Amino acid sequence: MKKSFQKLWGVPILLAILSLFGLIAALLGAGIWDVLGWIALSIPLILVIRHYYK
Repeated sequence: MKKSFQKLWGVPILLAILSLFGLIAALLGAGIWDVLGWIALSIPLILVIRHYYK
């Protein structure tokens, strides 16, 4: 059961956590936090575009 759960939901949960970190970093921080927010929010977008054109 655990293997199938990780296989099915592992990447979406990781992308959700990454997106949440990016949003919080961009809203609350300044300077380097803005850069980290941009990077964290760009990774899910890049992965979706890459998967779309695959």
